[in-house]
Amino acid sequence: MVWEEFKEQAAAYRLLKGAVVSGRVAHAYLFLGPDARGKEAATRWLAQALNCVGGRGEPCAACRSCHLIAAGTHPDVRGLAPRGRHIRLDEVRELVRTAAASPLTGQTKVYIINEADKLLPEAANHLLKLLEEPPPATVFVLTAARDYALLPTIVSRCQVVPFRALAPEVLVRRFIAEGHDPDLAHRAAFLSGGDADEAAQWLSAEGQRAVTEFLEFAPAIFSGKGAVLKIAASYQNDPGRFLTLLSAWYRDLILWRSGRREGLVFRGEEELLERVATLCSPGALVRSCRAIAQALRLLSGRSTVNVRLVLEALLAELAQAEV
Repeated sequence: MVWEEFKEQAAAYRLLKGAVVSGRVAHAYLFLGPDARGKEAATRWLAQALNCVGGRGEPCAACRSCHLIAAGTHPDVRGLAPRGRHIRLDEVRELVRTAAASPLTGQTKVYIINEADKLLPEAANHLLKLLEEPPPATVFVLTAARDYALLPTIVSRCQVVPFRALAPEVLVRRFIAEGHDPDLAHRAAFLSGGDADEAAQWLSAEGQRAVTEFLEFAPAIFSGKGAVLKIAASYQNDPGRFLTLLSAWYRDLILWRSGRREGLVFRGEEELLERVATLCSPGALVRSCRAIAQALRLLSGRSTVNVRLVLEALLAELAQAEV
């Protein structure tokens, strides 16, 4: 794999290559930011660079080790990702058990914990013990979109490598060049938060269907308790997507009330925005945005919460934000 695969994250590349060339590779890294595609490419690059038999600071992409890592079949490069909403203690225990062994075929074992911000507290504490006393010839790579859901002690044991969000304009140009409708490309780019993979999901048929369903629900938020309960029940299995749409919707409402028409996420929905925006004052809309952000923090944190109750409480608060 060559560095062009994550060329839009030049600062991260320079940091990692410098560590490999100098031989000062940290025992644990935290790849932090929204660009999932860039973090995945960087993780693969680092694993190849640490185990390549032909490269000097850059994977050769030709040796057996590089091929196995690219294919995801190298025995010394292992990954862990959430099954559902969280990473649980038993999964981390298995990782700790295997980490004690020596490399099987490579020079360095690489353990990748994807979406580490979804570690449950007991799982995070068990991982912390491993990071505090790491086995030799082993590098841990944690990836996360945000650091507030991680144990501060875990962050302190890792070298943080920032992965910046891709500018929406970059994604819009990319998707238009691929033949997508400009308004849909614009919406997907902004909903994704700068993550190319996430933007592609919003452009898919499923993603567009989710937007359509949300726009049918949005005006009903102010329709009373019955509507609130129905909306909460509909989205309890996909709260992240719902809150992303809800946050973008309230952002557009604030822009609309302030007389700004450029930069709307929901282009083409001006008539609906006009109708709903008249129901709330600008101050109430700002308070609603804060409530949405708080709900997002609750649902993306380390603890288990009742998703439906969180959504019901949020929607009830939004429904009372009229005036």
